[in-house]
Amino acid sequence: PTPRRQEEMREEMLVQIMTPDARERCSRIAMVKPEKARRVEDVVIQMARVGQIRGKVDEQQLIRILEQVGGPTEEKKSAKIVFNRRRYEDDEDDGLFDDDI
Repeated sequence: PTPRRQEEMREEMLVQIMTPDARERCSRIAMVKPEKARRVEDVVIQMARVGQIRGKVDEQQLIRILEQVGGPTEEKKSAKIVFNRRRYEDDEDDGLFDDDI
């Protein structure tokens, strides 16, 4: 099959094995992290192929799969804000708050 047809077959399988809510969550993830969404879909498809999935994967099951896929191997990125304050030579001794006056 052509790559396009393979992708269509993949989508058809995902529709069959995931609830609409789970598919929606996966598509939202794909907007931000397409490679992670693809890995999760691969896991879901593989689980279905080997008979680990009974019924459709719902949103809660998808969340558990996401935790496994993104677990300890994925680096946790935290936002870090660094303030670079500009220093001027005479900042500390500008005479504005001197009590000597």
